[in-house]
Order: sequence, then C-alpha cells, then structure tokens
Amino acid sequence: MLQIFFLILKIIGIILAAVLGLAILLLLLVLFVPVRYRAYGVKKEGECRAEAKISWLLHLISVPVAFREGELSAKIKILGITLMDLTDSGSFEEAEPVPEPAERTEEQKTAQSGERPAEEAAARSGERPVEETAQSETRQAQEHPVEKQAAPERTSQKKEELEEKEEEKNGIFSRFLQFLRTIWKFFTGIPRKLKNLKCTFRRFCGKIKRMARKYRAAKEFALDERTKAAVRLVLEQAKIFARQALPRKICGEVRFGTSDPALTGQILGIAGIFYPLFMDNVKVDPDFEQTILEGELFLKGRLRIVSAVRIAWRLFRDKNVRYVYRKLNRQ
Repeated sequence: MLQIFFLILKIIGIILAAVLGLAILLLLLVLFVPVRYRAYGVKKEGECRAEAKISWLLHLISVPVAFREGELSAKIKILGITLMDLTDSGSFEEAEPVPEPAERTEEQKTAQSGERPAEEAAARSGERPVEETAQSETRQAQEHPVEKQAAPERTSQKKEELEEKEEEKNGIFSRFLQFLRTIWKFFTGIPRKLKNLKCTFRRFCGKIKRMARKYRAAKEFALDERTKAAVRLVLEQAKIFARQALPRKICGEVRFGTSDPALTGQILGIAGIFYPLFMDNVKVDPDFEQTILEGELFLKGRLRIVSAVRIAWRLFRDKNVRYVYRKLNRQ
C-alpha cells in the first residue's frame, strides 16, 4: 500500500518538476532569445515601397509589415501561419434601403371617394361650385379696390397722427426721466462695481501667489540633489538601452535636396551628427539645386528582453528615482 502511495507521489513530483522546468525554460527563452528586426525601403523614380519584419525564436513568431503601391499590410504569424491581419478592417457593405411602395391611407381613399358625390350633389342642387364663387368674389374685389382700401388707410393715418402728437407731448419729459434713471443706476451701482473689482483683484493676487509657490517648489525640486542623481541615472540607462536597441547594421544611399542651398546645408549638418552610427555604410548625396528625396536603405538589429528588464530593475531599486516618481505623482 505504501509503495503505491509513494509511486503516486513520485509521479506527481515528476509532473510538477516537468511543468516547472518548462516554465523556467520558457522564461529563459523570453529573456535571453533576442527579438530581431530588419527593415528595407526604397524610393526612386516610379518605385516607392518599404518592408519591415520583427521575429523571435527562429521566426516562430513574426510580424511582417509592408507598404506597396500606397497600401499598408501588417500581420502576426506563428510558424508561418497568419494568426491575425492587423490591417483587415472587416468592412461590411450596407444594404441600400428598398423604397416601400406608396400605399394610400384610408383618409386619402375617403377624400378621393368623397369628391365625386359632392360634385354630383352640387350639380343636382343647381349650386355653383366653390371655385366659381371664389372667382366671382375676386372679380368684384378687382372692380372696387379703392373703396375697400380707403377706409383702413384713413384709420392708420389718424392713428399715426395721434401717436406723433403724444410723442411730442411726452418726448421731453420721458427723456428727462430716462436721464434721471441712468444717473440713479450709475450711482447706485458704484458700490457693487467696487466690490466686484475688489474680488477680482483678490483672485488675481491669489493666482500670482499660487504661481509663485509652484515656481519655488519646481525650482527646489529641480535643484535637489536626489533629483539630479535620478536624472543622471536615467540618462545613463537610456544610453545603454539605445546602444543595445539601435541597428547593428545599416547600409544604403540617400539623395536629398531643397530649393534653398542654406537649408540643404543645415540638414546635411544635422545628418552629420549621426555619422558615428552609420560611418561609411550610408552614402549621403546632397543636391543644392533642386528639391528631391530618393534613395535606398537597409537596416537590421536585435534586442534582448533581459537587457530591458535589467535596466528597469536598476531604476526601480534606486531610491532617488522612486523619490522623483512619488513627487511627480503628487503634482
């Protein structure tokens, strides 16, 4: 019985050890197997394309990106099999709405069916249709337009004359009252305006004081020795990361130019800053007479995850960096 129990424990231990070993192996692969990248681009007469690829563990996982003929494509592949197309939007064509046939409502049907009986009844009764009555009234109005319009015009003239007389009587008095009201509002509003001005001045002074406090705090924070030490450490680690992440190989040729020779010279001077990176592998040909940008460029490099983890761990352990991080979070 005990032998069976120990055998079961042995099998469980072997399984746990195998799982732990696989986990450690996978962790070591992630940390120490570099992520490789390469890129190639060309821009010449009638040709403009670019290709890039990021791969890991002998192309077990790869992300190819390509730009050809104005179209961008990016995919995630595992063992050469496309797992996801990052540029596939999955567009669906919306079906156009089909216009429904116009159906007559019951009211329209009733109105149409009721027109004929009404006309027939009018014809039987000998009455004139409504249209003929309206036409006769219009002719009468055209024959006697002056008599109908004269009365309203006289009434409006009388009203205007009365209003002008009232305005003449009350004009001077109303203007005088308006002047007095304006003066009264001006003097009664002086205390309120002074109070508002006082509040505005206080708010302005408060803002100035807050800005001065923030400036003093920022100055003290920048001149603090712990801040300086943290900045130095971050810059050092950034240089280390840049050396490890920058391309290990770069080659090609670039021809550029602008219509302004001075601007072309300035761009050439800026490009000279990066001369230690590409040395003689990249040929730069400036053109001082025309605006042009063409060339061909190839680069490749790699980055180990363990390097980034090491840099992050150094920054996390440093007390000065933690102090700066807490200080910035409070603000």
